[in-house]
Amino acid sequence: MPRTLIDPADIISGSWKNFTKNWRLYAEFTIWIILLSLLVWVLNILIRSLLPDRITASLVFFATTLPISVVFGVILAAVIDATAKTLRGGKADVRSSLAVGAHKLLSLIWISFLVTLMLVLGFILLIVPALIFGVWYAFSTNHLIVDDVRGTGALKKSKALVSGRWWPVMFRIAVPWLVFALSAGFGLRLTYLLLGAVLGDPGTFFGTIADVYALTDLHLLVTTIVPQIFYGLSLPLFIGANLILWNDLKRPS
Repeated sequence: MPRTLIDPADIISGSWKNFTKNWRLYAEFTIWIILLSLLVWVLNILIRSLLPDRITASLVFFATTLPISVVFGVILAAVIDATAKTLRGGKADVRSSLAVGAHKLLSLIWISFLVTLMLVLGFILLIVPALIFGVWYAFSTNHLIVDDVRGTGALKKSKALVSGRWWPVMFRIAVPWLVFALSAGFGLRLTYLLLGAVLGDPGTFFGTIADVYALTDLHLLVTTIVPQIFYGLSLPLFIGANLILWNDLKRPS
């Protein structure tokens, strides 16, 4: 009889306990994310002021922020590395994990491309295959960062862990993700509401923006930085939940 997988509530509590135990580590990662976001904001302001043509400004903004996106990828890999170590009872520090992230960046980009390609193919075929592929390959980056399995080998390892228990795995991916996503989304919107109230209009950060060039620098600063703060703080929770389930799947039946 197949072994019962870890309960979703235990995944959520385990990820939360790991976060609170290592909050200083994750706060440092979040500071890195905020600094990068500030750089994006500065570039946005400069490019908008120096280049009146919007198409040219958009192209220049994309080109100048592309290296920053690469650094975000390094940070993502670093958080996976650090969280894997702390969940196993080891010690992690930002510098060594960033070094791991930088070392495995190209492999991470390649695996992300392969997974994205499979998801796009799934959506072309219909939504259901995309969902199947998404669960199959949900642990590919863990195999790369933690076990150093690269390329298609990481995808095959991830699929092998899920095979024969797709529904239980999907359920254990979805429940923690929904809990953390809804919590982060609520916190973000509450922060927007409070900041808007301070500025005189509680709804100022809500609704559709017809023309981003009409936004003030302060509005751009808030909508650039605040979401990244919540991203930085919630990222370890999502990664922790994924790693806890991954570790459980790897246990012998």
